[in-house]
Amino acid sequence: MASSPYPIELASPNFYLLVGVLGLFLVMFFLLRSRTRSRRALEAYLEATGISLIFLVGSVLALLYMAYRYPSGNHSAYAVSQVILQGYWLTIAIPVVTVGSSVHSKTRGATPWLWPSLGVAALLFLILYYVAYIGM
Repeated sequence: MASSPYPIELASPNFYLLVGVLGLFLVMFFLLRSRTRSRRALEAYLEATGISLIFLVGSVLALLYMAYRYPSGNHSAYAVSQVILQGYWLTIAIPVVTVGSSVHSKTRGATPWLWPSLGVAALLFLILYYVAYIGM
């Protein structure tokens, strides 16, 4: 494999932390499922963790795809991997979308915050991507 200035490396502490957090959510789910038969408890867990799980699973899958598709790396894939692995985007985007989703669902759509919050998360991703891209 040719050496590249932009390798996509999954053998990093940040990737292991991302996978570990995802694993923690899954362990919590299976413990809850094995300890209680309450459908309400499972629904509450999935409601509370749904946005986080979507972002975590999406991030892990995106990193795995880029490592498989671009093993020697390219500038764009490397910038995306850095945005995900640095954690700033996930740290801000998950709470923003969680609040937007919660407000939207609790008001039964009367306060439509879901799509704007997704837009804010996407805009933040693009800004961080741009900063990572030009910073290389």
